[in-house]
Amino acid sequence: MSLVVNLDEFSELCGVTAETMRVHVRDVEGTPAWLIERGSRGRDYKIDPTGGLAWWKAKREDDENASAERQAELAQLRFDLLGDSVETQEGLTFSGRQRKEEFEAALTRIKLRRTMGELIEVAELEAKATGAVVELRRQLLLLPAEFAVAAGLSPEEVKPLADMIERAVTAFVTGMPSPMKGPVDA
Repeated sequence: MSLVVNLDEFSELCGVTAETMRVHVRDVEGTPAWLIERGSRGRDYKIDPTGGLAWWKAKREDDENASAERQAELAQLRFDLLGDSVETQEGLTFSGRQRKEEFEAALTRIKLRRTMGELIEVAELEAKATGAVVELRRQLLLLPAEFAVAAGLSPEEVKPLADMIERAVTAFVTGMPSPMKGPVDA
């Protein structure tokens, strides 16, 4: 027989506490070859470390595979429930508490940026942009008439200029996204 270790030594080899290992070893069904003697009141476990380590590695791999499958199922469930809302892989592994803390931190950042004047509401920006475009269009459409008066031309002679300005303004307005979309806290 080769080296035999007790539960404390075995748990140290596996990198866990003796209490943790005791729970796992108690759950072992039957009497595997690596478990030479089960511990009981006053008697310590006797474990073949080579076979025990092989069992522990296999158990950890099974636990990790089960955890990965569970995470994949949870990710699919989130996708089914929330649609195609994009979330980082790190975000998918957050617990409920971590998600709440991240959300609260994001709200705090938004409030701070709004207070500092670095962030405005989309509706406010849309209203200001719309007003500016309307005013710019009005002023640009007045230019051909002003040019006609300054150059001594008739309205018919500046009609091509008025048409060119109207086409440019229309192309600009239709090229703008409406309603404005995009990340608010970018």
